[in-house]
Amino acid sequence: MTTDGPTARLNADFSSPDASATPWSEAQAQLERAEIFWLSTVRPDGRPRATPLITVWLDGALYFCTGPAERKTHNLRSNAHC
Repeated sequence: MTTDGPTARLNADFSSPDASATPWSEAQAQLERAEIFWLSTVRPDGRPRATPLITVWLDGALYFCTGPAERKTHNLRSNAHC
């Protein structure tokens, strides 16, 4: 399913002069084909944490599950920006 999505803009400070943003349709196709995703969160003390997850991409949203006592759950409760 292809839907209208975000429009990316590259920051010149972090991109090559000839770089171009990935079109949303291409990014969405990659999300639909991916089998594992990496979730990046921040621990309460500010240290980063990344963990691989098996996920489901459905109707334009990414779903995953976790247990109530897992580190990613605590990190997301403290700071949902991931």
